[in-house]
Amino acid sequence: MTSILVADDHGIVREGLRRLLEAESDFFVCGEALDGREVLEQVEKHEPDVVILDITMPRLGGLETLERLRTKHAGVKVILLSVHGDPPFIQSAISLGADGYVLKNGKAGEVVSAIRAVTRGGSYFSPAVAREIVEQLRQPKASADEPFTLLSGREREVLHLIAEGLSAKEVASDLNISTKTVEAHRTSLMRKLGVRKATELVRYALRHGLIEP
Repeated sequence: MTSILVADDHGIVREGLRRLLEAESDFFVCGEALDGREVLEQVEKHEPDVVILDITMPRLGGLETLERLRTKHAGVKVILLSVHGDPPFIQSAISLGADGYVLKNGKAGEVVSAIRAVTRGGSYFSPAVAREIVEQLRQPKASADEPFTLLSGREREVLHLIAEGLSAKEVASDLNISTKTVEAHRTSLMRKLGVRKATELVRYALRHGLIEP
């Protein structure tokens, strides 16, 4: 049996995935999570073979969660599930070690195919994502300057929380760091993203699908 953890902040999506996966005789959904923090807790508890991980989640997004999983649970297979097929997301997913990347507007069976591929030691990318990867290999300079890819994992976490409306003090408490450190990350974010105000950070996060409107 292949044990699978399903992570998405929409209950109807999690339920749909559970039904789809458990229709396979050799799949077992061992747990569900609605944000990245819960993913980390559930992985510790259930030690799944595969994590289906939505990119856009509250508190801790999919990319930040993937980065943490690769640090503490390198053996677990991670398949990102997203509506976003943009180069920055794909580049970040690959660089952080995703085993698969499935678009939500694809066929339902893709998730099953992705799980079977990664558990055999391979990888799986939706056709549109695979085409984008090939295009980027052909023209690597086309998006080399995309600022999102230059952000560290911690900077992405800070950006995510600021975009959700948390103050510097609240971000510091949530991440267990000092307020001065948060302010330093915010300054670095503004420099890297080329913005001058915190409100522009929120607009950037919305535009790039890091948070939902």
